[in-house]
Amino acid sequence: MLGASVKRIFFGQRSLLNRRRHKHQNSGNGPILMDNIQRRRALAQFKDKAEVTVFDRQSSRTHFRWGPWVAGGQMLMWINFADFYWRYSMDKDEETGELHLSPAWKRACTAGIALVAGLAVGGGVLHYISRSVARMQIINGGQVVRLETYKISGCGTRTKVVPISGMFSRDKLYTGEGPNGVSRAKTSQYSIYASRQSSYAYIMSRSGYFRDPRAFDVLFHRAVAPGKR
Repeated sequence: MLGASVKRIFFGQRSLLNRRRHKHQNSGNGPILMDNIQRRRALAQFKDKAEVTVFDRQSSRTHFRWGPWVAGGQMLMWINFADFYWRYSMDKDEETGELHLSPAWKRACTAGIALVAGLAVGGGVLHYISRSVARMQIINGGQVVRLETYKISGCGTRTKVVPISGMFSRDKLYTGEGPNGVSRAKTSQYSIYASRQSSYAYIMSRSGYFRDPRAFDVLFHRAVAPGKR
């Protein structure tokens, strides 16, 4: 009798432990906990260092000096098109066959579309330049990230400092392809957000220098933005 009671107690406790273990594994906290442990280990390498460069485009600070010229040149082209259409757009009279100037509303609509297209293309070029990262450094013992991005003038860079805890990327940097292990067939870019409130990503060139692509993924790769789990 005593042996049977001990046996029931033993197997009952083991069954309870197994159920708790199974619940913990299925709750989704296991992978999150492991990610946090790996992230802390990756950050430990920056603990006693004032600054560490983790990415450098390895391009001159005037790499995009062509940008304003391209934006301005194509804008001028669209302005000329809009002006030409406003002045000379003609319609043919179906009864007489004579040509006459198109109605003002029609000319204004087409000219307006041309101007909007010019602004969109030019703005897109300048926006791409402003979000392109020249250098990324982890500073203050791994607490903060300093980003150097190109100015829209194409000459020089500007600096932005953001907490490392909020930065994330839905892209995987390390692919195992190419000389640095970060090449990707369909794109040469890598995108990263400063925080989950950011509407636009910063852009890094995969052809640049990455200090440790695997550690970079541990630090910044997220399936969802931080705070949304």
